[in-house]
Amino acid sequence: MARQTKRIRKNIQTAQKMDELLDGKPEGRQYKPWENIVLVGVICLTMFLLSSGWNYFDAVNKGMYSLLLVALLLMYAQRRMDMTPTRETWIRRGIFAAIALALVLFAYAVYLQYLV
Repeated sequence: MARQTKRIRKNIQTAQKMDELLDGKPEGRQYKPWENIVLVGVICLTMFLLSSGWNYFDAVNKGMYSLLLVALLLMYAQRRMDMTPTRETWIRRGIFAAIALALVLFAYAVYLQYLV
């Protein structure tokens, strides 16, 4: 009977340790400061191109640069904000969707300009 009690206590203790480890929020990737500076620089460059060329761009280029800016801002938000895992998943999906749509618009702009 004593052996079984020891085994049960050992199993309970290991289960409690596992619960304590799982309760702690896992740390995400730590970004280096220069990576954030480069991202902010690219965001500023995109905003400058979009604002300076607004009168010269057609609707496709405006949409492409706007989607690219949205994707970059979402990336910055993902890096800087403390989010729940569900919200982080939705942010990642938003980044992927914005970049995918920007690439589609880029391909369409190339098609209109060079192939038609």
